[in-house]
Amino acid sequence: MKTASGVSAAAAAAGAAGSSAAAQDAPALQQEGNGSGGNASGNASGGGNQSGNQSGGGGTTHEVIVGPGGDLVFDPAEVTIAPGDTVVWTWDSDNHNIAPTSVPGEAEWEGYPEISGPGTEYSHTFETTGTYEYVCQPHAASGMEGSVVVQEGGGGGGGGGAAAEFDPHNLGVPIQKHYIGAATFLAIFATFGFTFYLLKYGESANTSYPNKKS
Repeated sequence: MKTASGVSAAAAAAGAAGSSAAAQDAPALQQEGNGSGGNASGNASGGGNQSGNQSGGGGTTHEVIVGPGGDLVFDPAEVTIAPGDTVVWTWDSDNHNIAPTSVPGEAEWEGYPEISGPGTEYSHTFETTGTYEYVCQPHAASGMEGSVVVQEGGGGGGGGGAAAEFDPHNLGVPIQKHYIGAATFLAIFATFGFTFYLLKYGESANTSYPNKKS
């Protein structure tokens, strides 16, 4: 008579073996920190496509497209960020600039006054809370305007950079997916192999169980 107890025991043993293998192969806990770059600042003036004011820090990066597809808009028009976050404006069409119309009292932001086109990129790190409003001067009459809202706990608006993505390594436990996958595959293979053996050949002559007839 064939019983399911052998199969269950084999499955449990194989699963434990797979977990043990994954635990042994995974690297030890390690601490990984985000490097904080030095402070850099610079105002774009004439000729350069790469420009901006950057004051360093480890905040999140948000992206705004200037004139996407030739449309007279900033996309997104409003970005909500936290102090220390950076906004990057990327030009997608010609004849646009960034001219601030309203900034918080203690803040300093000159925007990007130069009218430019595709290939231009401007970034600024916002430290002071409040609302920063701006327009594209050549297309202000067409309603091409935007705003950056800086508030504690912000960061939900705009395009997030890589820092916004979930990374298991940031938890301090580097996960080696190929190790876990291999261990799981071996455990499953061993379980099916043992089950097939029992189904085909039955129990061995040395197997004993209650009320077994000799």
